Amino acid sequence: MRSVARALGFCCLLTALGPLACGNRFRPIESHDVAVAADPNQTYALVLDALKSEKYQIVDQDAAAHGVRVRSHIDEHDASRVSLISLQVDGAAVHIGAAGYLVHPDGTIHKSLNSELASLQKSLSKRLLSAGPIAPTRPPPPAELPPPPNAPPGSLPAAWSEPAYDPSVWGHGNFTCLPIKIPADQQSQLSLKLSNGENADVLLSLAYAPELCRSPGECKLPGGCPALGIGDTERVSRLAGRLSKHELSSQATLLLKGQPIAIIDLGKHGSIAQAMTEVKH
Repeated sequence: MRSVARALGFCCLLTALGPLACGNRFRPIESHDVAVAADPNQTYALVLDALKSEKYQIVDQDAAAHGVRVRSHIDEHDASRVSLISLQVDGAAVHIGAAGYLVHPDGTIHKSLNSELASLQKSLSKRLLSAGPIAPTRPPPPAELPPPPNAPPGSLPAAWSEPAYDPSVWGHGNFTCLPIKIPADQQSQLSLKLSNGENADVLLSLAYAPELCRSPGECKLPGGCPALGIGDTERVSRLAGRLSKHELSSQATLLLKGQPIAIIDLGKHGSIAQAMTEVKH
């Protein structure tokens, strides 16, 4: 009975949601894209206006790339519980995604955050529909990109893979473990650079938990090492397809604030490895 109570306690603790996190409150991430047939510049302006009216706190944005990230309203005043919503505008849709505290490393999302995404999707759809057709405008000149960091791959620490110590909570896939400490409030500034130099179009998150990344031979950090989550089922499947076709090497570089911090083997990450298996079959 004590072991059952301890397992339930870990469930609530590790998903970082207290009493809300146990049971079946996490589910696969769904698509919340909003289809549009309008000029991306004008659509992006409408998206920013909608976020302002919904009182979202902007974390960062890239006007030239039509991208913006905001802090979720859930636990928005708690620096240790950071969940982020990303919005990316292109000529066909506004792509809405999530990462951070309420997104598990296996790509599942808490139902409260999923509901917030659905609500934002509905609000954006209504606003874009009421705006009517938008005449195309000349896109702004591309922003000058900073030179790539000079750290050679061989000088960076390498992530490793290991299964969760408690599969009943975290599942049976392998988790990608990082040999570095990353504060929870900085995980929104993570990005993943692929072998061809482009940034991976996936959702990244971190999890610190007693059942993850505790290999004594690999993890030298007090309190354990973080597990890297790579989510959004559709995006992970697309990336797995490119890896299966050998369009990309499995080696990728994890960046924090644009600086390389670790080397990742995508082929060993649980959700990507599973998706690659499904592609082959």
